[in-house]
Amino acid sequence: MKCIAIDDEPLALKTLCHYCDQVPSIQLLGAYTDPLDGLSYIKSFQPDLLFLDIRMPELSGIDIANTLGKDILVIFSTAHREYAVEGFELNIVDYLLKPYSFDRFLTAYAKAEERFQMFLNKAAVEQSDSAETLMFRCNYQNIKLPLSEILYIEAFDNYIKIVTPSKTYMPVMTMKNILNQLPESGFVRVHKSFIIPFARIKSFNNETVATDKIQVSVGRTFQKDFLEKMRSLKGLK
Repeated sequence: MKCIAIDDEPLALKTLCHYCDQVPSIQLLGAYTDPLDGLSYIKSFQPDLLFLDIRMPELSGIDIANTLGKDILVIFSTAHREYAVEGFELNIVDYLLKPYSFDRFLTAYAKAEERFQMFLNKAAVEQSDSAETLMFRCNYQNIKLPLSEILYIEAFDNYIKIVTPSKTYMPVMTMKNILNQLPESGFVRVHKSFIIPFARIKSFNNETVATDKIQVSVGRTFQKDFLEKMRSLKGLK
């Protein structure tokens, strides 16, 4: 994880840096005795984890923690027990009471690693979900439609028709706009009025393409691109 340490006590900061150096997965980007310098660096480089002293001149660790986004993890290190409750109200990872041992440091860091991995897993799931769905607005509703449900898309005046086995949606959208939102590996425009999922294609030649539901003429403008993609997918020559 990319980390930054801020502590106005040079000896405490030196000890913390020494601990960080012994953990291969910690990439210590910077260590600061001036909290204002540290905050400036945080805003520029967005670390994953902060080690923060609490009582510091001009700007406390709690002040800094209050300015951060939820994606930056915080471990407080302080000689003052009385801030523990306030610290945990900020949803920090852990609270190291000075002086602390290397083993205690490792325990706190392990908690941070666990939470960081949860963030990564959540982001991966969200990215995967986004890649497999189409978001659009139709009839004053926000629709989240699985790409696998789309049978075909057809231009219709100022609308498009997104046809699924159970329902047809008609959002106000151009074919160009909807095509930009679809994965290139999953859909192809075969005509100025039709976009078809590759997975739905049952047969094709130079002039037509057929699915279980429709047969469409391949437009001259789209013919070369369509045939190249189909040959690539099918391994044809």
